[in-house]
Amino acid sequence: MGTSSAFYTFIAQRHRTGLYYVVYLGWLTFQFLFSAALVALLLPAVVVDRFWLGQEREMILLALLATFLQNQVWQTVVQLHEAVRRTIRVQMAGLLIVVVHLILVALMLFVSMLSIQALLQAIAAEYLVATLWLSKTLREAVAKEELAGPRPETLSLQAVFADYLHYCKPMVVIAVFTFCYEMADRWLLQRFGGASQQGFYQVASQLSTISLLATTSILNILWKEVAEASDGGDHARVVALRQKTTRVLVLLAAVVSCFLAPWAEQLVKILLGNEYRSAWPVLFVMLFYPIHQSMGQVNGTLFMATGQNSTYMKITVAGLLASIPISYVLIAPAHGALVPGLDMGAMGLAIKIVGLNILFVNIQSWVIARHYGTEFQWWYQVSIILSLLAMGYGSQFAVQELIPGIQETIGGGTKPTVLIGMALAGLIYLAGVFVLISRAPSLAGLDRHEVAELLSSMRATLRRGK
Repeated sequence: MGTSSAFYTFIAQRHRTGLYYVVYLGWLTFQFLFSAALVALLLPAVVVDRFWLGQEREMILLALLATFLQNQVWQTVVQLHEAVRRTIRVQMAGLLIVVVHLILVALMLFVSMLSIQALLQAIAAEYLVATLWLSKTLREAVAKEELAGPRPETLSLQAVFADYLHYCKPMVVIAVFTFCYEMADRWLLQRFGGASQQGFYQVASQLSTISLLATTSILNILWKEVAEASDGGDHARVVALRQKTTRVLVLLAAVVSCFLAPWAEQLVKILLGNEYRSAWPVLFVMLFYPIHQSMGQVNGTLFMATGQNSTYMKITVAGLLASIPISYVLIAPAHGALVPGLDMGAMGLAIKIVGLNILFVNIQSWVIARHYGTEFQWWYQVSIILSLLAMGYGSQFAVQELIPGIQETIGGGTKPTVLIGMALAGLIYLAGVFVLISRAPSLAGLDRHEVAELLSSMRATLRRGK
C-alpha cells in the first residue's frame, strides 16, 4: 500500500526521528505475523489444501519466512543504506549473499541434500544473518555521524502516523487498480487466446526486461537525491537530476532493445526452441517497452520522492482504466463474442502495453515539465529510437553481407552461428553508438565538455593498461 515508498522518501529527505522507523518496522512485523497467523491458525484445512496443493503448513510457513526476509526485509535494509549514501556497501553485501547461496546449493547438490525445505532454510538463514549484521554495523556508523549533526525534529506518534497515511492514500488506489488491471489483462488473454498466447506474451515480457537492468540499479540513488533536493527547495537540481537520468537510462535501454530487435526471431528459436518461434513478433514489439518504461520509472520516482502522489495516482489510474477496454478490443475474437474484437492475442496485448506506455509516460513528462516551468522535450525519444534501430539493422546487414555464407547459417538458427553473428554485429553496433554519442551528446544527457572528459579518462585508463 505504498508504505515502503513512504518510508524511503521520509528517511531520504533528511534525518528523521526514530518514530518513523518504529512505525514502519511495526507495520512490517504486523504483515508477517498476520500472514503467518492466517496460514497457521485462521485458514481452514480445505482452503490451505486447495491453495497450496496438499503442502504441510510448516512448509508454507517456512516459505513465507524465506520470501518475507528476501523481499520486504532485505528491501528495507537496502533503503536504510541508500538513504545515507552507502550504496556500494549494501550492493556488495547483496552480491555476497548470491555467491554464498550458489555455494550452498552446489554443496547440497553434491552431498544429495538438495530439497525445497533445505533451499528455503538456506534463503532464510542468508538474509537473516545479512540483515542483522548490516543493521548493527550501519547503526554504529550512523550513530557516530549523528552526534555531530543537527537533531531531528520531535514529533508525536500521531503526527508520524498522519504523515504515512497522507502519503499512502493515493498509493492504495494505485495498488487496487493495478491489481485489477493485471488480472484483467491475463484473464482476457487466457480466455480468448489460450495457454499458448499466454506463454508467448510471458516469454516476450521476460526477455524484454534485459533492457531494464541499468534502470533498476540507479532508481534508489535517484530517489535519495531527488527527495533531499526537493525537501530543501532546490527545484533546479530536481529538474537537472531527472533530465540527465532520463536521457542516460532511455539511451541505455534503447541501445540494448534496438540491437536485440532485429535478432528477435533468432533469439526466440535458440533460447526457447521451435515451438515458440511464432512468438518472435511479440518479442519484437515488447523489446521497445523497456525504453519508455525506464522513462516512466524515473517519472514515478520523481512523483513519489517529492510527495506528488495524488498527481501520480490520477495519471496512473487514467492509464489503467483506458487499458482494460483496449485490451478487450485487441484480444477478443472477431466472431462469437458479445462485442467483437480484433483477435490479435499476445500481439494485441503487446501493442497495447507499448502504445499506452509511450502515451502516458509522455503525459507524465508533460505534467512534470509544467509543474517545474520547464520545456517539455520529446524529440530525443524519437531520435534515439530511430537512430539506434537503423544501426541495429545496419549492423546485422553488414555481418550478413561481409561474411559469405553466414546469412544462411544464421537463418538456420543454430546457436553458435547466431551468437557469432550477434557478437560481430555488436562490435559494429557499439562503434556506431560511440560515434552517435560523440556527435550528439545531448541524447545521453551530456555536453561536449563532459564527453571530452570521458574520452580523456578512457585514454588514461588505456595508457595505464599498457
